[in-house]
Amino acid sequence: MNREIRKLWQSFACAFRGVWSCLRTERNFRIHITAAVYVSLFAILGRLDAVRCAILCLCFASMMSAELLNTALERLCDRQVVGYDKLVREAKDIAAAAVVVCAGFCVIVGGLFFLKEGALWTALHVLSTHPWAGVIPALLLPSALLFIFRFH
Repeated sequence: MNREIRKLWQSFACAFRGVWSCLRTERNFRIHITAAVYVSLFAILGRLDAVRCAILCLCFASMMSAELLNTALERLCDRQVVGYDKLVREAKDIAAAAVVVCAGFCVIVGGLFFLKEGALWTALHVLSTHPWAGVIPALLLPSALLFIFRFH
């Protein structure tokens, strides 16, 4: 039993090491995390219901997972091939395309929730009538930019 728990713990440790590696080295992954934080703040301000918030969380998870898999494939390809290889280039392009497709669908979901459902207008109304509500996103902005462009 103890051995199984240790194996489970080691699996989680490897997964967190992978996330940390991607955080340190992949600007796009940091952009996705920052976007998820801001979208979450606007979802709260826009008073999205629990189901829509859960769907947004699924979008965040799928987006970040696609970016993690893209990064893993790129690193594996770089390790296996020295110089130019047409098939490696195509594999990397296809993996990047998967990220773009995922991002596109996330934008569509966000657009439906924030524009069609009116959450954006609700959030903007909250910000205009309660200026203190904009303090958190405004204060986070410099930190977010540092996180995206200077984090290592």
